[in-house]
Amino acid sequence: MNADLQLTLTPIQILLSALLLIVAVASLRLFRNRILYRLFFIGIVFVGILFVAVPILPVYLASLIGVGRGVDLVFYLLFTGFLLLIAILYRRLLQHDVIITQIIRQNAIRNHRPPSQKAT
Repeated sequence: MNADLQLTLTPIQILLSALLLIVAVASLRLFRNRILYRLFFIGIVFVGILFVAVPILPVYLASLIGVGRGVDLVFYLLFTGFLLLIAILYRRLLQHDVIITQIIRQNAIRNHRPPSQKAT
């Protein structure tokens, strides 16, 4: 990597960094009691700000692992992350279906009334 890194930020770099910081603050508030989630999101935001501030870094990392361009590396990482997110959300959806079914079943048993006896 070159020793003369870009030290001045362009307007788009400032905007993207600000948006990433907003995501970081939102994730801190969203995951108040989940330290691993908070650390994970802060790590992603840190890497994002680093890639925005030093645009040559993804290119350098991509060349180290054999990917053609830095943007391709970022795309592959995002695509893999989205697939992981979809799998996690699907798993949670299935868990919620089971919980809702149990709640409805318990409610139906609790509120069951036998049919009234017909007079013959």
